[in-house]
Amino acid sequence: MGRGAAINLLKHNFEVIGFDVRKESLDWLQEQGGVPVPSIEQLASKVKIVISFVVNSEQTESVLYGNPGLIEKLSKDSVVIVCSTMDPTYVKNLSERMSKDGIALVDAPVTGGASGAMKGTLTIMGSGDPTAFEIARPVLAAFGSNVYYLGAAGAGAQMKVLNQLLCGVHLAAAGEAIAMAKKQGLPLSTTLEILSKGAASSWMLADRGPRMISETFDNPASAVDIFVKDMSLVLDAARQNKFPAHLAHTAYLKFIEASARGLGALDDSAVTTNYHMATRNV
Repeated sequence: MGRGAAINLLKHNFEVIGFDVRKESLDWLQEQGGVPVPSIEQLASKVKIVISFVVNSEQTESVLYGNPGLIEKLSKDSVVIVCSTMDPTYVKNLSERMSKDGIALVDAPVTGGASGAMKGTLTIMGSGDPTAFEIARPVLAAFGSNVYYLGAAGAGAQMKVLNQLLCGVHLAAAGEAIAMAKKQGLPLSTTLEILSKGAASSWMLADRGPRMISETFDNPASAVDIFVKDMSLVLDAARQNKFPAHLAHTAYLKFIEASARGLGALDDSAVTTNYHMATRNV
């Protein structure tokens, strides 16, 4: 998603200065008209607003407080926008830690996938200091067509957990339905077309269904292990709130099963392969 965000920021005439641990990403940014830098220190010296698109809280912590980390290098009154899916409690604590260094956190997880990032149509669930959020709003609007403010830091993360509950359940259900259609011998393309146009439709079914049918999982837009992580966050939130999230637990088991079979790095649509015994008459 970081590439989609960068493309749209450039389209909106923002100067985009980027750092990534992969040289190919830095080369790509330069080809698009951005300015790559070889270190976090150089990034911090050139920007007042940082956008982080990393996988999880561990990577976020490394970017911000590692050796080196952005926080010790950024100037006071900088704004850091984190777009990762993370534990709400961690986000709240992170905001408090950063404020002691005079740096504002904008918690802004997104939904809409890599395609939405490229189109600039992401939905953004923002939270944090309201003044910092208004500073960040034009930046967020460059790659998000729906930008919401939910309140204090951590509220965005809480909303993203709820979003992932539905995404995970919908994705696991789509995998089950496509596998059942294969078992029944139905024409799969027509099946997907019918399901996508009726009351059974979901964004996950329409987006992941074609990959499930063709079994093309090697070029992941989002990996199985991403949903192992995200559904773990959902279950953590359910446990903390003593909420019996039965469907979320079931979906989590399907993703962890796929990961245990060695499919964790494949596209998350590979969750449908959990039903391979039924679909292949084994």
